[in-house]
Amino acid sequence: MVGVQYTPPLSLPMLRLVANQNGLICLAWQPNWQQPSDWQVHWQSASELSSQDVAQHILLQTISQLNEYFAGQRQQFDVPLNLQVGTVFQQTVWQVLCDIPYGQTISYARLAQLIGKPTAYRACANANGKNPISIIIPCHRVIASDGGIGGYTGGLDIKQKLLQIECSFP
Repeated sequence: MVGVQYTPPLSLPMLRLVANQNGLICLAWQPNWQQPSDWQVHWQSASELSSQDVAQHILLQTISQLNEYFAGQRQQFDVPLNLQVGTVFQQTVWQVLCDIPYGQTISYARLAQLIGKPTAYRACANANGKNPISIIIPCHRVIASDGGIGGYTGGLDIKQKLLQIECSFP
């Protein structure tokens, strides 16, 4: 596994990105990120990354696409993802999150309906909070049923900025 730190624009906190040969494993806000004990991550600087190593190439691709996203030039990501963590339920929720269009939001209750478990909105919120690949799996696009911003593992100020980038939240 290879990891790199990425500093996004807009005064957002640093992100940690981790990939292996099969895809991006983690994209997490640094203040909230804790490396799992069984992960052997080789940390590099972005300038040390090579496009010849598959995992490093995935990190370079992710950084490039994040830069485009933050510049308002990218609405969808096509970085290969490796969802090796999470339960089947969590992975189902994360797959549905990927279908929420850029610039739109849904409620936790709607998310539960979309996975076919309409009473599981709290479990969906918990799965949302365990999302290992923030931004690319757009958990920030899920808000409360009353239109409030809801929660966000990275912090509500970060969620607000991401929604403002996508122009879907005042």
